[in-house]
Amino acid sequence: MGKNTQIHLQVKYQYNKSEGKFIEINPITGFSSEGTEALYKRHAGKIVIELELNSLTELYNSFDPSPFHEKDLDPDAEEYIFNAVDEFPLKKPLEILIHLPAAEVDAETELNLKKAIRNNFSYKKLLAQIELRRLLHQGRTNLMIAFGFLFLCILAIKLVSKFEDSLIKTLFSEGLLIIGWVAMWEPINTFLYGWWPIVHKRNIYQKIIDMDVSIGSVSSVNQGIPRS
Repeated sequence: MGKNTQIHLQVKYQYNKSEGKFIEINPITGFSSEGTEALYKRHAGKIVIELELNSLTELYNSFDPSPFHEKDLDPDAEEYIFNAVDEFPLKKPLEILIHLPAAEVDAETELNLKKAIRNNFSYKKLLAQIELRRLLHQGRTNLMIAFGFLFLCILAIKLVSKFEDSLIKTLFSEGLLIIGWVAMWEPINTFLYGWWPIVHKRNIYQKIIDMDVSIGSVSSVNQGIPRS
């Protein structure tokens, strides 16, 4: 994207790439300040996630030489769409509306745009699935290692129990037991908590893939009516 590129999601925040941060803007008249949903327009019963671009090229990664419908999205645009969708429950119906200059709005552009967004997030979903498989595989490996280590610790405690009671014996036995259970924490954490963020991310990607995508001219921003 160019230096002065601005992508904004209706309506409370605007991303200013030249400053590298989101800046607060005034809400559009008629929007309530209560709740996240009040900051978004609705169309046909769906919450509309809007992006306004000065040019279609701003949506794409300028370093990707692929054709438009196969290009990666610009990282800022991708993150913006992901975070916007992540604000709502998975079952909440959403759609994406991208505003472009009137000269760039046509059926072919809309088709290529839909393909580009779906291809991009399909690839991200695939990466998330690979990441999940790797995490679970590593978790299983760590679990077997941890079980083996815990078994050795308990075995050592049994052997030490044959000696006469002393402070050193107690410290050694208790220390082995603690170390053995500490070794179990990493695989337990993986299977209890570690996989949830990846599954959630994958589900968000799938939701974006399934969402309707439409384009409209920049002049329609204040009308709230997506181009069909």
